[in-house]
Amino acid sequence: MIGENVKFKDYCDVIFTSKVVGIFSDKYEDVKYENDYLYWSKKTKSYRPFREKDMESIYLEVETYGGKTDFITLNEVIDG
Repeated sequence: MIGENVKFKDYCDVIFTSKVVGIFSDKYEDVKYENDYLYWSKKTKSYRPFREKDMESIYLEVETYGGKTDFITLNEVIDG
């Protein structure tokens, strides 16, 4: 997912395409994407898939073509 382009709407409903430069979570410190969103579990010392209830804690750092950095939630990403 990092390095890929995503489409999203801003607060004015304008659609943008930006490159993902980071994946973060309000709930977990270490997050990555490998066919699924994964977090580092200190308890099991391994990457575990996010539970559905925790998916809303994930946000993406995106960089626009002008070099501006923004943060968006997964709910803001437009499929296709």
